[in-house]
Amino acid sequence: MRRLLVTLASLALVLPAAAQESKSRPIPWANKFFSGKSEVPPPVVLHDFGTLPKGAVKTYRFEMKNIYAYPVQVKEPTVHCGCVSVVEWSAKMDPLETGHIDIKIDTARFDGPKSVEMDVRFDMHDAKTNEPFFSYANLEVRAVSRPDISISPGAIQFGTVPTGQKASQTVKFFYSGRQQANWKITEFGGYNKAVLDVSVQPVPTRTGVLYEVNATLKADAPTGPVDEQIVLKTTDKESPVLTLSVNGRVQAPLSVVGTEPGNILKMGGVEVGKKSEKRVIVRAEKAFTVTKVTGDGDGLAAQVFPAEARNSQPVIVVFSPDKPGPVKKELTVKTSTGESIVLTVEGVGTEPKQ
Repeated sequence: MRRLLVTLASLALVLPAAAQESKSRPIPWANKFFSGKSEVPPPVVLHDFGTLPKGAVKTYRFEMKNIYAYPVQVKEPTVHCGCVSVVEWSAKMDPLETGHIDIKIDTARFDGPKSVEMDVRFDMHDAKTNEPFFSYANLEVRAVSRPDISISPGAIQFGTVPTGQKASQTVKFFYSGRQQANWKITEFGGYNKAVLDVSVQPVPTRTGVLYEVNATLKADAPTGPVDEQIVLKTTDKESPVLTLSVNGRVQAPLSVVGTEPGNILKMGGVEVGKKSEKRVIVRAEKAFTVTKVTGDGDGLAAQVFPAEARNSQPVIVVFSPDKPGPVKKELTVKTSTGESIVLTVEGVGTEPKQ
């Protein structure tokens, strides 16, 4: 008994000290990439999806910014649960350049509340010694999966739709909870009516409550990404609002791969007297060649290469600033088919390093 009391007393001294040490653990400096500020960042970069139907598929973008004066390499994020996956991420950010990490959660793979940790490693080099150093950012994703409300499929995904064409998809919401006699979808909205036509209809079923939600992408929807949310109001006091994600892309005759949404190419910060190059790919439904690129200047230019007509062609954008300050130009890529596409290029000239 005496030995037991001594052991318990020792634990009483050790455990509070360990807890205090955990609380005082330093916040990783890599978390600053997600706050965009040089001040103390949050200890965990958190996104909470809230309560979702079983089977719902949702995406989220963690925005990043390199607030440091040196380039940073971003390793592939490590996710500690199969219910969350990384869709894409920016593998490199130059000084002042922004980036992102896109994730997807699938609530079909768990029930109830879920908390998933993500680790993201950022690598940099010391400016004087060129010695490498790194830090891991702490990210966390939370959600609650309700097994009494299911959705199939988990989201509306149109994929790539050519300009001028329609596309339709139907999703089923099934409620099997205790409020079956009174559970209803009463209203719906929240989406851009210039992009989508939506209908919501109850479907007779022997058990539970079933609704079909149909979304149709309009033929005159504007080109570019489709990222909409259909908001469904219900009589459920626990989850009075449900959301349905609608994703896709309206494909123009020409498109550019390797840019931010809106055909924006960010060159980041480049020292005066030096240059940086980035490659983009212009794609089309039929074979073509790039005949000319106009709109260059202020240190921004484009290089094209003689090639046979094909469905994709490379364009090299070169940024070589001759003075400090931001630069923004619209480069128009013209093709042999008579079609063209505008590429917005942004960069920042920085002072030469001493």
